[in-house]
Amino acid sequence: MNESRLFYTPLWQTDVADPNDHWTERRELMLQRIFALAAEGKGVQKTNFGGWQSPDDLYRYPEFQWLIGRIMALGNEIAPAFSAKRRFDDGILWANINRKGDFNAVHTHPDAVLSGVVYLKVDHPDQGVIQFFDAREGSPTSQWRCYMRLEDGTPLINDVHEVQPKEGHLLFFPGWLKHWVTPNNTDRERVSVSFNIRLE
Repeated sequence: MNESRLFYTPLWQTDVADPNDHWTERRELMLQRIFALAAEGKGVQKTNFGGWQSPDDLYRYPEFQWLIGRIMALGNEIAPAFSAKRRFDDGILWANINRKGDFNAVHTHPDAVLSGVVYLKVDHPDQGVIQFFDAREGSPTSQWRCYMRLEDGTPLINDVHEVQPKEGHLLFFPGWLKHWVTPNNTDRERVSVSFNIRLE
């Protein structure tokens, strides 16, 4: 029997922590810049409850130029999923620092075709995870549970997908995909860089 996967929502994952690409040094420079901006009080309030979020102009700083290059190159490997001809060439970048109890509320990135996050500092599994929610209207999997018991989860019926962050891990997801970041339950800071990119 032939199967057609209708209206699916992909999540792409890779690792940018390549020691041969000077990851350790580059990561340290990015963290220094992020903590310096946070110390200056240059932050914004968006989806963050507690914690600190930078303005979305990190691309202005030289420490992030290599990361922007990696994001665009990897994004353009994905671009054919969105368009046969167009490529990603523009976007914004911001930093997040989540301390104990901090989290990011459920949200989407409505102005982005493709969004994502890179984890710069993750020391413990209890620092919070990113959870993605079923994008199908009306959460059909929740409705099904009213009529039948579904003990075994599968990609078709699950309505939440969770990713445990780790240093150097990079995620890409469509801007329409609803997600949140669960609270950091440790005394250690978790630092990430989020981005939105657009097709030319």
